[in-house]
Formats: sequence, structure tokens, C-alpha cells
Amino acid sequence: MSDLVGIASGTEVGGYLVEELIGRGGMGEVYRAHDNRLGRNVALKILASSLAADEGFRERMLRESRLAASLDHPNVVPIYEAGDDDGHLFIAMRFVDGEDFRSLLRHQAPLDPARVVAIAAQVADALDAAHDKGLVHRDVKPSNVLLDQQGGREHVYLADFGLTQSASDRGPTDGHMLGTVDYVAPEQIRGDDLDGRADVYSLGCLLFEALTGTLPFEGASDLAVVFAHLEHEPPRASERAPMLPTAVDDVIARAMAKDREARQPSCRELVEEVRTALGLEAPPARRRRLAVAMAAAAVLVAVAAIVSAVLLRGGTPVSAAGGGALVRIDPRSNSAGRPFAVGAGPETVAADANQVWASSRRDASLWRLVPATGSLSKIPAIGVPGDLARFGSRVYVAAEGPTAFSGNVAAYDAVSGNRLAGKELLACSVTAGAEGVWVAGCPDVYQLDEASLKKVRRIVIPFGAPHDTAHDRQELEDMTTGAGSVWVLGDAIDRRLWRIDPATGRIVHSYRLGFAPQHVEVAAGSIWLVDQFADEVVRIDPDSGRELARIQVGRVASGLAFGDGSIWTGSNVDRTVERIDPRTNRVVATIRVREQPRDLAFGGGAVWVLGDAE
Repeated sequence: MSDLVGIASGTEVGGYLVEELIGRGGMGEVYRAHDNRLGRNVALKILASSLAADEGFRERMLRESRLAASLDHPNVVPIYEAGDDDGHLFIAMRFVDGEDFRSLLRHQAPLDPARVVAIAAQVADALDAAHDKGLVHRDVKPSNVLLDQQGGREHVYLADFGLTQSASDRGPTDGHMLGTVDYVAPEQIRGDDLDGRADVYSLGCLLFEALTGTLPFEGASDLAVVFAHLEHEPPRASERAPMLPTAVDDVIARAMAKDREARQPSCRELVEEVRTALGLEAPPARRRRLAVAMAAAAVLVAVAAIVSAVLLRGGTPVSAAGGGALVRIDPRSNSAGRPFAVGAGPETVAADANQVWASSRRDASLWRLVPATGSLSKIPAIGVPGDLARFGSRVYVAAEGPTAFSGNVAAYDAVSGNRLAGKELLACSVTAGAEGVWVAGCPDVYQLDEASLKKVRRIVIPFGAPHDTAHDRQELEDMTTGAGSVWVLGDAIDRRLWRIDPATGRIVHSYRLGFAPQHVEVAAGSIWLVDQFADEVVRIDPDSGRELARIQVGRVASGLAFGDGSIWTGSNVDRTVERIDPRTNRVVATIRVREQPRDLAFGGGAVWVLGDAE
């Protein structure tokens, strides 16, 4: 890099105290730094001076970094802040104390295919989540894949989302071709408009390198490599690594097709095709559980008892790789039962005394469980289901449509599962209770008629002033009802919470939050929120808006629920559920689960956890 940043240890940049250089790339340097305000280490990326001096680049980087900060995914390195301090353009991110994939490849490539697929699957999930928000990473490479060992499992973080680009932006940003030449897609080189398939190409290159120990294209200069990306057909992986099956060649060739229309439509689909081509089935642990189940079934005298116990204690083992799971936690014993298998891409769960409903994004389905009988049924959704709410005899579901600006809200009969009504409406969250049925239409909120779902009233949720890139928002993150009010939560960009009087439709209170919020619950006389970057549950006084307590929970806290006198939240990374006592503001139980929690609900005297299966 021609213009090194060269920040000395002990220098303060944007409120972060620089400690040591930990990485250097073509666009800047990364330092370990300390956030004195919150008492934590961060990874501080400081952009090269030539980029910081480019006014157009500065504006776009700050805008896209704020957009990337709204990404909520356990495999994405969270962005805390992006700013400009005395000419230093910086991005502050979570510090991951582990090695990067580049270091691993340098010392151990080629890697065991099963490990490659396990790592790539997590990278793919992060990329597809970004693509769902209209973001393209543009720089997928091994040094941006961070590896962290957690409880004997390898957890993957994808970094540098602060240098993404919206899919709606065209060509190289302000004349700067983001990306690393060894992994860059042809359309990115040409300056064409980009979408998620540019990241599919880069992930294909990364898979090739991890499986063979060599880059797909190498040359005497960067120009020679760029020319190869544009003109040469990808090499055959099985020729570089003869132990690989030839079926892998066609999969990677498709991912690295010059014409993006020929590539896999998603990163997850690419990884699943590689998994199949390599002959990899379910993980060994899952096969062992299956073998144990078969051995138990052979004990014929115990079959009836075993079947009865399964129905009573929580269902059937998860068997589909990459699927979701629904798990019951008994608050009397603080123990988790056996999981029910639901669809891939689990999103939201809602429960009452008799039924549990869950939504699955990847297979566009809803799932209805009757705990008393163990009956589990799959219900096709109209669109891609996201948030849902359970009230009375109905379940209300917000779903995305086939385009970025389409969607619908539907009502289902909670007993039969029949769809009763629908309304075309782009909604990012929904809530229902004694206060009525409400949806966040993004950017505004609507009250709907409970039966017909027709709009009853519209409540304008104001943007920050002035309405510029620093005071924008991507979505209304969550909604709930309680204490006679409707509560609407902003996102990582617009860090506010609004309280609506359902009788008048007026905003009666606006709370400014000093953190990036996620999930809201109103219970025990307080407002409860998740600080998604600090891994804390925050308790707020509803009258004054003052923070009453901060409770440290597991990494990447996911979901909030109230029941049995406790607040419950899950940790997606640690695979735990934390139980908080509102009387003491302390975690009184940590319950380990096999799944990665995504959402929680309380109903029928139990906590229901929806997550990604092991």
C-alpha cells in the first residue's frame, strides 16, 4: 500500500485508544484498540489517506457502513461505529480473538473437505443475509474470514462489511475497484452493476483455494490475474488435487462462470452443491444420534414407552442438514427437551397455552406444533415469512414478496392452519394483543382490522433530523404490545423506541437509546431491550427512559421473552438460553442447547426456542 496509515500506539482515534497493528491490506490498516467508554477491545480499521481524502468515497463509506451496521447475523462481525476523526476515516468493529482463514490456509492448505464446507456454510449464510438487505460484500477473501473456537466448535465471522456496496449502486465506487484481484468477479472488474452473484464468484474462488491449496488464477502480475478472471475458464480442482471427486469441478466452474446468470443464485446453494459433490452427508454427530435411535428401536419391549416419552418430552430429532429446530425449555427444571425439526432459515416463534407457531424463511413455510399431542404440521406461506404474532384464535404473519418492495400480511386460523385473510403490504414486523393488530410498514406503522386486515389508521414514525444518511434507518426492528401501549423499535442506524397510544394512534413518548437495539419486551414494569453489540439485555424505565440495569448475557443475544416471572434471551453463538430475574437483574440460570437460538416465546408454561439445528 503506497500511503501507510501508521498510527502510533497510544494514539486516540474517534474515542478509541490504539494499542497495536494487527493487520494491513490494500485499503488501510487494522489495529486492536480499546473503547474507554464501554471498556472493551475493538478492531479499528483506518482507511488509507488517499481514500480518506476522496470526498465521494468518504460519503459513500460512511453511508454504507451505517447500512452494514444494521446487519443482524451471528456470522457477521458487528460494526459499532464509522466516522471521521481529524482526517482519519475509521470503522470500529467487534474484536475477534482468533486467526483468520488466510493464516490457516497458509499453514495447512489444502484443508479437509468437511472442514472447508463447515466454514464456507457460515460464510454463505452471512453473505446471503447481506444480499437479502440489498448489500454486496465485494471483497470476499480468506483474510476477511475470521475463525473463533467456541465450546469446541469453530465459529466463523465475515468481516469488512463496512466496505460493502448497495446492489442499487452501479460500478466501482468513486473510481475505486473494491475487491482483491485473486477473488474478484469479472463484472466487478468491468465496472458493471453488481448483485449478490459477484460474491458467489468470490466464494467459488475461496472454495477452490481451500480444497486445492492453490489460487484458481495466478500470474506474474495483478494485471495477468485480472485478465484471467475476464478471459480464462476456471481450472479443474480435481487436477490440482487428485483426491477430489470430479463432480466438484462442475460446481466450482458454475460458481466462477463469466456470465453471472449461469452461477448459483445464492451462496448457500453453492455450498450445498459442493457438499453433495464431495459426498458429504449429515455431520458425524447427527449420524451417531441416528444410530443410537436405531439401536433403541431394536429393543422391541421398550418401543411403546420410548414413543410415548418422545411425544411428551418434546418431539422428534432434527435430521435435515441446515434445517431449523424448535425446543421446549421447562422453567421448573431449567432443562431443554428434544427438538422438533422445522424448516431451514428459522426466523420467529410465537406461542400460547395450546400451540406454538414458527416461521422458516429458506423454505417459505410456517410450522404449527400442538405440544399436548406432539403434532407438528407444515403450512405453506404466501411469500417469505418473517415476523409473526399470536393472539386469540389467529396468527398474523408478515411475509416478503418476490420483489424488494412487495410483501403481505396474512391471518391464519390457529387451530386449523387455514389462511383467513391477506393484505398486500410490505411489513418488517407485526404485533397483536388486546391493543389490536399492528404492523411496521417501514417506514410507518399501521393498525389493521383484526378480521379483514384492512388499514384502520396510519402512524408516521419520524426520521431523525436532518433526514440524511446519518439519520436514516433501514427498518423498524421489532414491535410489541404491553402496558396498554404499542411499542415500535428502530434499528442500528435510528436508535429510538416509540410508544403509541392505541386509542388515539398518537406517539406519546419517543425514547433515545444510546446503543444499537434489537428485540423489545415490556414486562415487570419495565422496557427490556437487547444491545446487539454489547451482548447485554438493557432494562429501561418507561416513564423517564432512564437505563435501570445492564445484564451481560451470551454472545449475539437473540430474542426476548417474558414468562414464569423471568426474562429469557438466547445466545446464538454460545448456544445457550439465559434466564434473568427482574427482582435482582441477574442471570439466574444458563441453559445449554444444541441449537443456535434465533428467537424465543413463552406459552403453555414453557419457553420455546427457535434456532438453527446443529
